[in-house]
Order: sequence, then structure tokens, then C-alpha cells
Amino acid sequence: MQGRPRPSMPSGRALRTPERLALRMSFRPATGLMTRLKRTEHPAYRHILLRGRGLAHEAVKGHCVRRLTIRRYLRSAPAPALQIGAGPIRLDGWLNSDLIAGDIHLDLERRLPLPDGCLAYVFGEHVIGTLSQRDGVALFAELHRVLRPRGVLRLTTPDLAKLIAIYRDENPMVPPGAYGGFLGELTGKSHQTACQVLNDALRLWGARHTYDEEDLTRKLEAAGFDAVERVEPDESRHAALRGLERHREGWVNQAEALCVEATRG
Repeated sequence: MQGRPRPSMPSGRALRTPERLALRMSFRPATGLMTRLKRTEHPAYRHILLRGRGLAHEAVKGHCVRRLTIRRYLRSAPAPALQIGAGPIRLDGWLNSDLIAGDIHLDLERRLPLPDGCLAYVFGEHVIGTLSQRDGVALFAELHRVLRPRGVLRLTTPDLAKLIAIYRDENPMVPPGAYGGFLGELTGKSHQTACQVLNDALRLWGARHTYDEEDLTRKLEAAGFDAVERVEPDESRHAALRGLERHREGWVNQAEALCVEATRG
């Protein structure tokens, strides 16, 4: 993933036709478990796939191994940084965690096995929306706990307002047809209407809650964070948080995602 060239981003209504946009899209074929997870709509079957793989990962990178890995990392890193929901994506110099992959096994629906105030940065991309509202609120409180004073949390997640704009054909980055083609490449499905596009954008990949800026900001502030601010994908005032978004091509986060940074007081 690192160093993979990104396509130029479409700008303006003139570049929004499916033909022009298709030239700018670069789809990454998914394989194995990730393909099944992306293309499985039944929640029970998806839960079995995810939790089954999670148990295998926990056996290898959980418990004693995780405790030792965390201890060694915190001792060696001058500005410890945790990636949550990493999946197959590794960030150099970060502690990469996930339910099914990464340096350590981490279940975001449980208390984080990290000491108070130990991290300088936390980053999560397209992960918090897979949690229920209740579990999301609990996670924000946990992330506030493990960050040191003035530590920064960066989250990138689907933006309800941008997805509605795609449905209404008011999104300046992409029309419904082209976005439906992008979803089709990931899921193997055919999207004939904007309604189908919106429903799949809100329901696939285990999505349980889709945030907008106001909702996410309120929840982070309630967890104790100060200075919650919206930022552009790949951009930050903090050098350690620039250029992190890698789950999808650059234009996709511009078209569909919300990025915020929240600082612990």
C-alpha cells in the first residue's frame, strides 16, 4: 500500500461524467477474506466470518503476545501512535491494530489494553462506523483515556451529508452512476439507481452508524476532547498525521468521507 501512486482528483462539474471519472479511478481487487467480507450482506454470516478470523488472530497476536508488543513499542517510540482498524494496511512507526490483522489483536468493543495517557496519536480510517452508537461512544472515551495531554485523535469515516449529496446528484466530486460503478467493483453488484447506491453505501461493510460532522463532533466533545476540527483527507497541522488515508484512492475520501482531528486537553 505504501508508496502506491494515487490518481488525480476530479474537480468541477465538467469532470464528473462517468467516462472522464473512470479514467481517474484505480480499483484494487480484493481477495480472500476481505472479498467475502465486502460482498457478504447477511449480518449473521458476516459476523461469523469476522469473529472467526478474529479468534485466529487473537490466538497469535492477543493476550501475552499483545502485552509484550505494546510494552516494547511504548518503550521504543518517542511519540507512540496507534492505528485502529488497520486491516492489511501498515503504517511505518505505528502500532497497527485490528480485529483480524495487524501487530496486535484489538477488539474495539472492549476496553483497550493500554495504560492511561500513553499515546501521542491515534488514527482510524473507515472503522468507527462499523460500531453501534453505544460502542462508538465508549470507544471515544477509551481513546481519550489512552491519549496523553495534547495528544491527537484523527478519524476518517463516511460522511452522511456527502453520501446524500451523491444520491441527489449534488456532490461536486462524483455523480451517482460513477460512484455506483466504484461500489460495484468492490462488491460485484450492479447499481441501476441512485437509491441502490445510497442504500449500499450506508449498509455494506458491516456499517452500523454513519456520522455527519455535527454528530461526530458532539460525541467527541462529550468524551472529553477539545478543539475538534474538520480537516481535509491527507492534510494536517501535525506532520505525523499527514498522508495517512490509504484504504481507498485519494478521490474517494474527498467524495464520501469526513475527516476530523480531536485533541485531548
